[in-house]
Amino acid sequence: MRVGLIGLGGIARKAYLPVLTCLEGVELLFCSRTPATVARLQAQYRVARGTASLDELLAWRPETAFVLTPSPDHKAMVARLLRAGVDVFVEKPASMCSADTRELAELADGMGRVLMVGFNRHYAPLHQKARAAWGDRPIRLCLLEKQRSSPLHADLYSQYVDDTIHLIELLRTFCGDASAVSTVHQVCEERLVGAVSTLRLPGGGCGVVATSLQSGHWSERYALHGGGASLYLEAFSSMRLIGAGSEQRWEASQGSWMPMLEARGFAGQIAHFFDCVATRQQPQTNAWEASRTQQLLEEMVGKVV
Repeated sequence: MRVGLIGLGGIARKAYLPVLTCLEGVELLFCSRTPATVARLQAQYRVARGTASLDELLAWRPETAFVLTPSPDHKAMVARLLRAGVDVFVEKPASMCSADTRELAELADGMGRVLMVGFNRHYAPLHQKARAAWGDRPIRLCLLEKQRSSPLHADLYSQYVDDTIHLIELLRTFCGDASAVSTVHQVCEERLVGAVSTLRLPGGGCGVVATSLQSGHWSERYALHGGGASLYLEAFSSMRLIGAGSEQRWEASQGSWMPMLEARGFAGQIAHFFDCVATRQQPQTNAWEASRTQQLLEEMVGKVV
């Protein structure tokens, strides 16, 4: 299979190339706006064809493509690939607003192409185990929090669409379609340093999405409460389920040695994309679902108090 890799920046080098270059039956085609980067990574990974031109990449007739470029470029690039008959995996967000992501979903369906949006946490093995362990218990309170050591963005929307969107996608995965209630945030020296959003969950429960951008270290923690049970998940590493006088514990590496990119869901989401290409199924994180996540994000930002 000829696979175009468009965008060779940090996320491509850290998370995608180590997985894709180990797959059998894949011919990678590199594309980046910087010819020197293309040449360097071609040599490093022994990839025969690389280019700085999307026209040239399309002339090589890729069957699938991974779009890992800066987010503002996603919509136009994904649309062009879909119209060329290419199945596409695009890193989140699929576009910069929910309406544009819905347009991409409609285009993919109209062209009969697979379009998957990369939300690696959705495919992390421990996160999948959490969904299975919780089962159909009602959720009365969902707490999702993330800490980073330094601020990244100047405004709330940029932070939410670039980073907090992972937590919003997880809230929808665990709880279903919530509705925004309120958001408070703080800006210091022209940088967003923290935000807290509250949501109303289906069935009347409450959700909280909290972000701190001036903590001592990176971390993500999630908690679900309801139905006589509580689940605590330390992202990618450990989980506890407490209920009815008992407690179960899981570790990410329990029973086997697990590489980091598998534990963080990158290997799983890449495998899921290729499975969907082979079977022509809709991905779990397809563009329709991504547009709903972005629509909720926009509602959350619009509820600033």
